[in-house]
Amino acid sequence: MMLKKALLSVILISTCAVAETRVIAIKIAKDVKNREPIGVAEVFPNTVKKLYCWTKVITTNPPTFILHEWCYNGKKMASVKLDIKYSTFRTWSSKRILPNWTGKWKCVVKDENGKEIAQKGFTIKNQTIFKDT
Repeated sequence: MMLKKALLSVILISTCAVAETRVIAIKIAKDVKNREPIGVAEVFPNTVKKLYCWTKVITTNPPTFILHEWCYNGKKMASVKLDIKYSTFRTWSSKRILPNWTGKWKCVVKDENGKEIAQKGFTIKNQTIFKDT
């Protein structure tokens, strides 16, 4: 009887798989067309107005979700929940960028448990500085 309970516990544990979500590509871009990032870079002028964080993920247990957290100089500026419907999925969020928000940025990707699974840094530079580099 004890062996049957132990075997049943092992079967139940093995069938309750925890979803694993991994980022296989992440890009910051000026636009997204046909599900692909356009104007990918690591440095953008402060005249850009809006940027996109494009992410390709794989997961073992769809549907699930990820979060995009847009951070500027260490401060969270936005958090966007993105549904993941299939085992391989491309998704993106956008962030409006004001001209005075120059400096270091990053988009942090978190899984459904709040665990950081990726991040992508980028810089917004003053237009006059941007032309000189």
